[in-house]
Parts: sequence; structure tokens; C-alpha cells
Amino acid sequence: MSSIEWTNELEEKTVVHFKELIRINTSAPAGNETEAARYIAEVLRAEGIESTIVESEPGRGNLLAKLKGAKSQERPILLISHLDVVPASEEDWMHPPFAAVEEEGWIYGRGALDTKNLVAMELMAFILLKRASTTNALNRDVYFFATADEEQGSRKGMEYLVREHPEWFPGGWVINEGGGFYLADGDKDYMLITAGEKGVCKATLLATGQGGHASCPPEGQAIEKLARAIEHITAHTFPEEAVGVGKRFLETMGESRMASDPTLQHLRHYVLRNSVTVNSVEVGQRINVIAYKAQAQIEFRLLPHVSQSAVEELLQKWCTAFGISYQIDSFEPGFESRLEDSALVTAFAFRLREHDPGVTLLPILALGRTDGRFLGTRGSDVYGFSPLLPQLPFADVLRKVHNHNEAITVSSLLFGTKLIAETLRQICLDS
Repeated sequence: MSSIEWTNELEEKTVVHFKELIRINTSAPAGNETEAARYIAEVLRAEGIESTIVESEPGRGNLLAKLKGAKSQERPILLISHLDVVPASEEDWMHPPFAAVEEEGWIYGRGALDTKNLVAMELMAFILLKRASTTNALNRDVYFFATADEEQGSRKGMEYLVREHPEWFPGGWVINEGGGFYLADGDKDYMLITAGEKGVCKATLLATGQGGHASCPPEGQAIEKLARAIEHITAHTFPEEAVGVGKRFLETMGESRMASDPTLQHLRHYVLRNSVTVNSVEVGQRINVIAYKAQAQIEFRLLPHVSQSAVEELLQKWCTAFGISYQIDSFEPGFESRLEDSALVTAFAFRLREHDPGVTLLPILALGRTDGRFLGTRGSDVYGFSPLLPQLPFADVLRKVHNHNEAITVSSLLFGTKLIAETLRQICLDS
């Protein structure tokens, strides 16, 4: 499959659409995603592509468009990204966060890396696929989603859509946020691709004991029991488990090779271990009174294969040892996507090597929860891949996302658009 002829017009349109999306303030919690969805709908309409905007409530718009393929038996591709962004305080920024100022090759704006960059990349790739299909029919269905409310849990976005319109979400390959970032380790260059997400379990630890006046502290105080339990839990080290994505991570790096880059060391720990943190502690608030009860909210980040029953077994062991109790507040399972025999991952790697023969795709679990979790648990293979050039390595991306002066280089925006577009062309158009 030949590469796309990347004209000045295509580059200019990509940058224009990206800047216009940045200029639409879709900050949480208000969102206002409908305005951004309408902008995209007009862009698609100009290309002869109809779309649907569904509001979960006024202003919280979600957009869907679809290109119909000629072979219904071929696995569909779903392009997903979100339109909402986290808030921005203008006084902290070099340039206004919703002005999309371009300076020395950088475009500044809230959402430049999370995820209006991916919205623009996937939008242009979708349009280019539509143009190509006029002479060569698509071999599969391709969907484009731009959703609301991801930053605050997706209840008004992807969660709503999957619940209300499950027919829009066939099991397929999903291109999502979370990967596509360069990471160098010694003489090795990697580009990250996410192939799953950890599960999340939130629980409350409950301690009761003798209450009384602070001038005469009683034995067996609730806070003492809870404090001992928290000390034990926060000191707990989970063992490494080289399974699934973690196993492929080690194989790609070379199991005997220790990473020298601190970011890569952190990723190794993340993909191989469970973790637990204490989110909050609550005790009595009255002066000079020893509270008879205390509680703490804790959160587990779990490798995809870990079940709720396994967490409960561990909590029961801990609580029995310290004379406290627990309750499970919520459990969201993790998921993993196939890496072996995935034509989409193979195509990503092939197209990436065309641009940089020395780089290797390195699979990881997404750092956090994305809209992909609603599809990865429904039979789809979800891959985080919004490619950037080495001038924006992963460590820099982590520092810029959700921070002031969030920005992307024009060259990275165009690089990612081209790589996704060429991958779709390879997969969706028969030679």
C-alpha cells in the first residue's frame, strides 16, 4: 500500500482544525462539548460524511460518524478520543490557554496533548480514508467517536453511549489515547503503545475502639488500630507478575536488561505489580475528645487478571491482623488487548519503522483510566497510540499534560496524523 501524498493543503487543514478545537473551551465540569462536536460535524459534512451528535444532557455532546465497509466479516476499527479538557488558570500560562497561539513551531493550548491532538489526528485520518474509498472500497467498517466528560469519569460521555447505544460499539480494534510516546534508554529507542488498563478497587477500612476525653486516653483506640493497619498496608510490596502485557514488556526490553531511564523503571514497576494507596483518613473532629471510630479510604491499582475476590482475601487478612473491618466501595476490572497476531499492531510497527527504522514498539498498560475501558471489557482490543516525535519524549509529555503551558509541536501533530492515516490505509484498503 503506497503512502499518502502529504500536501501543504492537508498539513494546513490539520493545523487549522486542531487550533479551532483548542479555541473551543470545553473545560470540565461544564464541558460545552456540543460546540466542539458541531465544529467536527461541519468539517465532516464538507467531506460528504454524515455524523450524529448525542447529548447526555444539554451541552454535553458526543459525536459519532461511520464509514461503511464492503466486507462485514472484517474486524471494524473504532477511532476514539475525548473533547473535554481539564480547567486552566490563564495567569499561569505564557499564552492564553484557549487561544491556540503558535510560537517557534509549538502550539500552546489546553488539550494540546490530552486529547484534542488525537481528535485532530483521527479526524484527518478518517477524512483521508473516506477520500481514498471513492476509488477503492473499504474492506471493513470504520467508526469515529469524539466524546464528552472523560476527565471526570465519562458518565456523560462514553459510559452513557455504551449504555444507551450499544449497537454503535461492535467488537473491534480501537485506537485510543495513552501511548505513542518516545522513550530512550541508553542506545535503545522505544515508542510506547498501551494494550490494556489496570483495574481499580476502592475500599474503606473501618476501625472502632474506646472513646473518651483526651486528658485520659483509653486503651484500644480506633485511630491507633487504623494507624497500625495503614502503616502495614503502605509498606506492603506486591511481587512482580510477568503475565500478559507485563510479560511482553520484559520480552521487548530483554528480560535480563535493567532499565537505566527512571521513567522506564517506573513503567516496569507499573506493568508488573499491583499497588495500593491511602486516599483519605477520617477521625473525630471534636476538640479534646478521643473518637470511638475512624476510617480510611484506600485504592488498589490492579493488574488486569486480578479479581475482586483476590482483593477481598487480602483485605480480610490485613483487617483480621489489626482488628478492623473493611467494605468494598467499587471495583472496576482491568483488561488487556491482544498483541500476538494483531494486524493493527503489526501495521503500526511497520509504518513506524518507515519513519524511524531504529525504534521499537514497547507495550505497556495505560497510566490511569481512559474511555477505552468501556470497550476493552466488551470484546474490543484497545490500543493507546497518538504518535509524537522524539522532540516530545514521554517524560516531557507527563510534565505538560494537565499542567500550564500544555503544548505540542506542529511537526509532532503532523507526524501523528500521517502515521495513523497510513496505518488505516494499510489495514482498510486492499491492495
